This record gives sequence, structure tokens and C-alpha cells, in this order.
Amino acid sequence: MDYQYLNFGTRVIAIGSVKDDPPINLSAPFAVLLPAANKVECIEAGRRIVTFLAMGCIEFCCVGKAAEFLHDTIDEVIEDKAGFEVVTTYDLDATEGCEYFLFAAGGGSTDLLALVSEHPSLLNSLKNKIVS
Repeated sequence: MDYQYLNFGTRVIAIGSVKDDPPINLSAPFAVLLPAANKVECIEAGRRIVTFLAMGCIEFCCVGKAAEFLHDTIDEVIEDKAGFEVVTTYDLDATEGCEYFLFAAGGGSTDLLALVSEHPSLLNSLKNKIVS
């Protein structure tokens, strides 16, 4: 799938899926929003963590019913890599998680990668916040 790019103030949001290869034109540093609907999805997202760290990800935002599980999984990877300057957050609520991602993730100044294209509720929540 091709990534969709949206402008949000001075930030660019790349929207795709966890199953997509990461976009090669994403500027570091960046923050990533990962859906966490269930543990299977979390395991799939977890396979991308090392790649995202190598690309310059400075914050992982996990949203969904299994967000705490994914958050803990990411923390283990970060600790193994001694990447203590990387932030991880989680939220069970889609609206609150998307608000945080858009307005606070990465200190409010980095580009954003939202891997939510297969999650209409998360995608709509993001787009509604961008428009309003």
C-alpha cells in the first residue's frame, strides 16, 4: 500500500499499515502511532520496533485494548538496546490516544508515522482532529 501524507501545521503525518514497509522518505526524528487491538497485532507491530529505532523514532504511541502489552514489549526492546531516551506511551481510548499523538508526541515538533490505515476508528479519529 502507498502511504498517505497529510500536513498538520509544520508536521507531516505519514499514514499506512503495520504490514507496510516503513516509508523511506520519513524525516528523523519522528514519532509512531501503533494500533494494539489484540496481542497478535502487537506481535506484528513488535517486529518493526528495531527498524523504527534505527530510522530515528523517538516515541512510540500505542493505542487499543492491548496497548499496555505492546508498550511493555517495546520497552523491553528499548532497554535491550539501551535506548533510554526513547519515549513509549499507551492509551486504551482511541480519541485520547490520537489527541496525544497529534499534539504532544515527539515534543509536538517531529514528523509522525501513523500505522492505522487498517483501523477505521483510529484513522477517523486522527483525521477529525486534523480538520478541527
